Amino acid sequence: MNLTHNTILITGGTSGIGLILGKTLLDRGNTVILLGRNKNKLAEAEKAGFHTISCDLNSQEDIENAALQIHNHFPNLNMLFNNAGVQYNYDFTENVIPLDKITREINTNITGQLILTQLLIPVLSNAEKAFIINTTSGLGAFPKNDGIVYSASKAAMRSFTTGLRYRLKDSPIRVLEFIPPVTDTEMTEGRSEAKMAPEALVAQIIPQLEKERKILTIPKMRMFLWIAFLFPSLAHKILSKS
Repeated sequence: MNLTHNTILITGGTSGIGLILGKTLLDRGNTVILLGRNKNKLAEAEKAGFHTISCDLNSQEDIENAALQIHNHFPNLNMLFNNAGVQYNYDFTENVIPLDKITREINTNITGQLILTQLLIPVLSNAEKAFIINTTSGLGAFPKNDGIVYSASKAAMRSFTTGLRYRLKDSPIRVLEFIPPVTDTEMTEGRSEAKMAPEALVAQIIPQLEKERKILTIPKMRMFLWIAFLFPSLAHKILSKS
């Protein structure tokens, strides 16, 4: 993969991993569009040279409007990073959780991005070669006790990624999966476990992206995927300690 002169859309691009990824790709001479719902962050991103689209992934109208803007203004789009994500930690079995909290977690992490992807496939298909990169999680391979809904949404994104890869295998679009470790972002603020700096993570991921590896991650996460598959009880113990 040539990481210059592309037109790239990143959901959840105004903070955390998405923003660092965006800055790295912008510095390489790409046109980078950040999609987010915080208007102040979007304004700051525009000052830094990004294009931006305001979109709440919980709103079908917002998603349709965002897709229309891409069709009209960025017809050369050839790379989509489905990177948005929210995680609320709570005991699903004992606490009464507001339904809108559960809905927002699912819509942001899977439903909204699935719809956006479906609407953008016609644009991506026009490229000589295009990529869809879906951000999932190790918790999509094995759930964490206080993150059952988040884990389920990321398991769904993993399944969507695999299915889409096979469905598009005869098209110009390649589908990759990005699995970050616990990373030092706003989403993990307040958690005491060891976290990887987003800059260090992106530095490791970029060379893998250039090689078009199907799974973009770090060695520690590759090991956890095997543990979750072969030794689920051990995976449960690892996550219970974190």
